[in-house]
Amino acid sequence: MILRSVEELAIRKGDRVLVRVDYNIPINPEGLITDDARIKGTIDTLQYILDKGAIPIIISHWGRPQGGASPDKSLARVVPELQKILQHRVNFLAHLFCETTKASLAAAKPDDVFLLENLRFHSGERSNDIEFAKALAAYGEHYVNDAFPVSHREQASVSALPRQFAHPAAGFSLLREVEYFSKLTHAPEKPYIIIIGGKKIRDKVRSVRFLMDKADEVLVGGGSSYTIQRARGRRVGFSIINENLIDEIDDIADSPKVKIPEDYVAAPSYAEPEKRQVVPAYDFPEHLEGFDIGPQTRKTFIESISKANTILWFGPLGAFEERSFAEGSREIAKAMVKATKRGATTVTGGGDSLAMLNMFSFKDSLTHASIGGGACLKFLEGKELPGIVPLIKER
Repeated sequence: MILRSVEELAIRKGDRVLVRVDYNIPINPEGLITDDARIKGTIDTLQYILDKGAIPIIISHWGRPQGGASPDKSLARVVPELQKILQHRVNFLAHLFCETTKASLAAAKPDDVFLLENLRFHSGERSNDIEFAKALAAYGEHYVNDAFPVSHREQASVSALPRQFAHPAAGFSLLREVEYFSKLTHAPEKPYIIIIGGKKIRDKVRSVRFLMDKADEVLVGGGSSYTIQRARGRRVGFSIINENLIDEIDDIADSPKVKIPEDYVAAPSYAEPEKRQVVPAYDFPEHLEGFDIGPQTRKTFIESISKANTILWFGPLGAFEERSFAEGSREIAKAMVKATKRGATTVTGGGDSLAMLNMFSFKDSLTHASIGGGACLKFLEGKELPGIVPLIKER
């Protein structure tokens, strides 16, 4: 699958380019941005358009506003950070289709940059309304999708809007994501291992099934592992499980490729880390809850990582936010960094994974840290994404 790149567009000086990004980024209780990775990921695309003498018109969503405009979901809060990173003035347009917005965009000049208000303030965005898409399309001569994290969604700016243009294209961030995930699904260098963590295995089951034949090993830790332990007939105390999946994942639980923890770090509750203890997986105490992989499991997982040439990691292997339960994820992250340095392809994705790597100061130490979550998993299920299909140049 080869996508049409923004570099292939016949962009002329003064052209207006609609750029779909994903600036739905985390903030703290004070409303301050805590992770600017999704903004940084779009800068090379925006700068390329500016260098062509064209006008980026940036479109995005924020959260899930209900019933129209909501001040706490406004994209206005992104403007200061975007201006700082882009090192360029950004004009914010608070109403998508008012006369002022239409006049501002019609009068736009080279070197102007615009950010439109939250697309989800309009019901037509989430309902994938064709008329809403046509109204947006009137604002530009070109369309570029640089929003991999939402490319699995059937929404107007992602799916219907690109079809209003003869040659919709991919931005550099999206191209990087597709390049790495295509390699993981079609041509991984062996040995290839997959590490699955996170609180729940439910969202990852289809991806694991699709990739299992391609992988040499699947290492499962974190909350995802307890459901498999139960499927193998073991007790897990009060640990998190997906009860309704226990009878549905026999193929995963029974696969010789799947390795689950031999031991855990457990405690009576998350609030009592001082009472933690290492417990064997085959004899997990009924009164405890698992919060990290144990030392023997770390050793086993690290040994597999040390031999691999391709490694995909989704989800922390414990409750890393609490220092007492972070050792497993930290040690695996260190092993991933070491593998990267020796030339292995190391890829991770998902919001929790990025937060974990940020906490350990390892985010920029892997081959690729994806800003996508659900889109990564859908791609790794072997599915074509609605936001990517219109950008395909050849298969």
